Amino acid sequence: MNRNRLKEFFSLPNWLSYFRIVLIPVFLNLYLNGQGKYDHIVAGVILVISGLSDFLDGQIARRCHMVTDFGKVIDPIADKLTQFAVAIALLWTYPLIWMLLLIIVIKDGMLALVGLFLFKNGTKVKGASWWGKVATAYFYFVVITLVFIPLQNSPVSSFLIITSTLLMLLAFVLYAKELYGLYQENKKNG
Repeated sequence: MNRNRLKEFFSLPNWLSYFRIVLIPVFLNLYLNGQGKYDHIVAGVILVISGLSDFLDGQIARRCHMVTDFGKVIDPIADKLTQFAVAIALLWTYPLIWMLLLIIVIKDGMLALVGLFLFKNGTKVKGASWWGKVATAYFYFVVITLVFIPLQNSPVSSFLIITSTLLMLLAFVLYAKELYGLYQENKKNG
């Protein structure tokens, strides 16, 4: 590994992404195997820390000119792994979250496949757009709320889950439209 790649790999924003990945099993253990309210509170704090580190890694990367190609890969991987793991964990307590989980899996699977295809064909794929960031921020708000406040079988939990699902669906449609435009441009130029 050359010096620049090594520097890129060990940049602070990328370390924050690695940190978020390490927090996933910690959250899962506390939330799924917790012996009381204290463990769920700590699990909620872990999610807050994960969400803040997600925000911070992007801010640091942009403001300190530390945006790297590797960071453009590891950050969304950390996001998707966190979202998937948290949604799976909450599924037992909040069965309605299956809709959100399904949208996450379909959206991210399709985006990964199309993004990989475009990347392979030399098309520069952009990072996260504002609507994806809004959907992710709202997702964190919802899951943190559901972990901290027991809202099982309540209209509030249903509302939060459904609105998060709709935001993820909207982000999926907007990303799909953007990627389709890039695909058409690639086809025209290729």
